[in-house]
Amino acid sequence: MKIKRYKTYLAIALVSLGLHYLAILLAWVLSSGGQGSVSIFQMMKDRLTVPGDAVRYIDIAQHGYVKEGENAINLVFYPLYPLLMRIFSIFTGNYALAGVIVSQVSFALASIFLYELILLDGNRTMAWDGVLLMAVYPFSMFAMGVFTEGLFLLLTIACLYALRKENFVAAGMVGFFAALSRTQGVLLIFPAVYEIVSKGLGEEKRKMQAKDLCVLLIPCGFSVYLLINYLIHGNFFQFLIYEEGAPWYQSTKWLGDNLEMHYHMAMDYEGLSLIIYWVQIALYFAVLGVMIYGLWKRERISYLLYGGVYLGFSYLSGWMISGGRYMLGCVPVYIILSRIKNDFVRHIILMLGSVLFFAYSLFYMMGYAIM
Repeated sequence: MKIKRYKTYLAIALVSLGLHYLAILLAWVLSSGGQGSVSIFQMMKDRLTVPGDAVRYIDIAQHGYVKEGENAINLVFYPLYPLLMRIFSIFTGNYALAGVIVSQVSFALASIFLYELILLDGNRTMAWDGVLLMAVYPFSMFAMGVFTEGLFLLLTIACLYALRKENFVAAGMVGFFAALSRTQGVLLIFPAVYEIVSKGLGEEKRKMQAKDLCVLLIPCGFSVYLLINYLIHGNFFQFLIYEEGAPWYQSTKWLGDNLEMHYHMAMDYEGLSLIIYWVQIALYFAVLGVMIYGLWKRERISYLLYGGVYLGFSYLSGWMISGGRYMLGCVPVYIILSRIKNDFVRHIILMLGSVLFFAYSLFYMMGYAIM
């Protein structure tokens, strides 16, 4: 039985990563690299370890946070991922390669945990569909490169799995690291507290135990990050100052104001509208719709709570250009969609996701400004 389960895990890992490598291969064939001018390995290096924040994670892994100079603003990036890159670089001898390995192994493990999480309340078909939905999320290619997406997915799903199993000690420990890898990680405290409180108020009332308090480790992860800010700059919230400046210009604005701004940006910047701004608007309402559908179908409240606060918090960012990437971490979407009983509807969603996944993956690997 164990051997059969391990074979399933291997199949999940191979499918999750294989779809991305297939997209990379197609991008190479369709680009000039397909005629031999650029090797597929060079394309992978250029697109998985160089764009956007990747170079900053590599710099943090190599040099750590610095107090002065142009790289002082790297403080806005959370420490867990570059720390793991630094550790794995001992074996790889290369920080970028270490980052890719951490991301891809994390994504494969995240897919396995998602399978097991969905299986707790569903069947194997649902679990596989959930895995496929996450694998073909249109912007899941970021989980393959030097970004935090793969690691954050692993820690988030593992935390939700521990909560579902009522292992609040493990949930607190994993949630601690999730909050040390990305801002949204601290939001796991919401489903954690709900699960504990609901156990005490439900039909089978359960008294709170000392070990339940371990979920408070989740915000402690964020507190460690704040402490790093203070130790380096003497300001617990120095990262907010850096985020408000170049090149991010991030500030907190109301959801309506942000959506209105995305609309105007989509109208003003035609070249970026279909790969950034319209996408962000569409994703907001799509994820909101999924959460409402989940509420209607009486999905587990802790999942809905996390999905709702994750969506709302993410869209408070004033000048957001990576909304597609951020929504990859909204795990309840995959769980809720996997439970749709109508096979036709579920398969249509998978097909649409697959088409968009290959399209945006090809665009990204071929150098378009997918963020």
